[in-house]
Amino acid sequence: MRWRSAGYFHGWLSRLGLMIAAASLLFASSVHAADIDDLTRNLPRGFLGEFSWEGDPIVQNVVITFDSVRALNEKNVEAFGCGSYEVDRNVTKIKVRMFVRWPDLNVEIFELAPEGNSSFETGGSHRGRLSPDFQRIDTAWTTTSSGQRGELHLRALPAVTCAPASAT
Repeated sequence: MRWRSAGYFHGWLSRLGLMIAAASLLFASSVHAADIDDLTRNLPRGFLGEFSWEGDPIVQNVVITFDSVRALNEKNVEAFGCGSYEVDRNVTKIKVRMFVRWPDLNVEIFELAPEGNSSFETGGSHRGRLSPDFQRIDTAWTTTSSGQRGELHLRALPAVTCAPASAT
């Protein structure tokens, strides 16, 4: 009889351990979901900054506005919007698609459909990081065909439009 009690106690402890493990996974999952929701909800919708090609002293003013931000899953957020690059009063408008990976905040930004400059380069992407407070984006651009590189540095603004950076 004594042996049976010990077996019963051992089985009860095993079940308790499984319940605690399951509860902690559920809790961790809900905390994780809250974090991706925080990113989706609090990612600034406007950024202002500068881009320059490696070895080129010309600085391009950049404005990016995100009209739509959504979670793709527990680890990825997608943002769509528009932007503009301004150099010497020449403006190129673009469409922008950005992916942010949670929790490391790595970003990849694609630029699409340029208007205003036929030589504007869209064959590549910006890869870098979003700061932990979601207020800065620092990336390196690499052109797919040539390997040419540039740097983009953006800071969040409360309200911007896709107008040229010099007009904001």
